[in-house]
Formats: sequence, C-alpha cells, structure tokens
Amino acid sequence: MIDFDERFHLHVGYYENNCDYKATFYKVLDEHQWFMFFENVFYKINLLKDYSDHEGYGLLIGKYDANEISYDDGVSLCIDFLKDNNIVS
Repeated sequence: MIDFDERFHLHVGYYENNCDYKATFYKVLDEHQWFMFFENVFYKINLLKDYSDHEGYGLLIGKYDANEISYDDGVSLCIDFLKDNNIVS
C-alpha cells in the first residue's frame, strides 16, 4: 500500500453543463508524485476503461510526477479522465 502525506491533498471537479463530478489528488509521502482518485461507488458510472480500486480512496485514475499540482492542472486532468470515458464532451 502506498503511504500518502496527510498534509497534502487536492479536491477538483467538473461543474459545467449541470454536471457535478469530483476527483481527489493525494501526494505520495516523501516523493514527488500525486495519485488521482475517483469515487465511482458514489457516481455508479459505466467507465470505458478499467481502474484499480483502492479502499478508502476510490478508483486510481492516474499517477503524476510533480512536487505540486495546481488546482487548474488538477481540473484539467480530471476533465481529461471524464472525456476519455465519454462522461463529458
């Protein structure tokens, strides 16, 4: 199991066109890496791709090498995930 730095996480979302989808980024402890999770247990969307489920976090959507992730970059990555799964256009 990966250890996350509890001091650093980022909530992002897509709120256009009457949509409300959220993802959360968690920073890996002592590394320059962030993981993005999507809680599909809540949304119950049929996704086009397979993602590994991590109890307490949701589906692992991606791993990103960065010391920091800005809100705007996080939103962009979230939107890419939503588009890749035809959830938004």
